[in-house]
Amino acid sequence: MRVYYIFLIKKEIYDITRDKPENLYKLLESIYLLNNDDVVLGFRMFEKVCKIIPKKNVSKIIRDTFIEDLTYTSFSSTHMINDFLNNESTKLLINNSHIKIKSNTMYPKFFRVLESIPNLFVCDFINMDYFFLKDVSLNSVQK
Repeated sequence: MRVYYIFLIKKEIYDITRDKPENLYKLLESIYLLNNDDVVLGFRMFEKVCKIIPKKNVSKIIRDTFIEDLTYTSFSSTHMINDFLNNESTKLLINNSHIKIKSNTMYPKFFRVLESIPNLFVCDFINMDYFFLKDVSLNSVQK
């Protein structure tokens, strides 16, 4: 099971870290690993790097894309795909600060929809994996 955290990165931070995404990952990981005593510090660091996710807009994009898909269900800011034919079980939750995806696949169907949103950075803190979503999506299309 993979757990992805997706952040909307500010344009100026994206421009700086585009060629060195490991620096951005290390910063976000340090915020993720902060203990509860340092919440204010973490929030200030987060505000300098990331933008707020437009929950209603992102939910609408996802819902409009998958509305005819029988494997898709949604409730408020939670979206799910249970596709037994393609062996995908994925849950996407949209928060103000990030999008969280739990999936049994490496590249969930939701990635294809989210790639239209610029400057999304994906982190899997458990597996220490990270990438800009548009880069991975472009690479998988070219293969």
